[in-house]
Amino acid sequence: METCRIYLSGGMSGLSLDEQTKWRKRVQDAIKYGYEHEKKPVFFDPTQHYSLFEQEHKSEREAFEYDLNALRKSDLVIVNFNAPQSIGTAMELMLAKELRIPVIALNKDHVELHPWLIECCTRICDDLKELVEHIIKFYLM
Repeated sequence: METCRIYLSGGMSGLSLDEQTKWRKRVQDAIKYGYEHEKKPVFFDPTQHYSLFEQEHKSEREAFEYDLNALRKSDLVIVNFNAPQSIGTAMELMLAKELRIPVIALNKDHVELHPWLIECCTRICDDLKELVEHIIKFYLM
């Protein structure tokens, strides 16, 4: 079965571990178990590698390079605008745009986004159901 590598982007700094991880788990479960698909989704969740709460890395550059390397290998980016001021998220979206990797966004709270964040997104969804159904139909079938 062909795979689709999906990078899970979204705010981390200033958020609790639960705020960082809960939505990522929910998206993964909804995509993996809620629908049939032809391509196997393989997720990269940055929160599962370098933690803001445990200093496993010697420098921020180490975590930065590790995450961006994973993004470069991705076929699709899912971003949650749970912290639209996140500089890391903005940098990930710009890299995805430069590499022509589609970006599907979740903006369930309808927060006002900087126009450049909007320009980096292929589609912005209003809720999780719309996001998952769009990804299944256009990227996993």
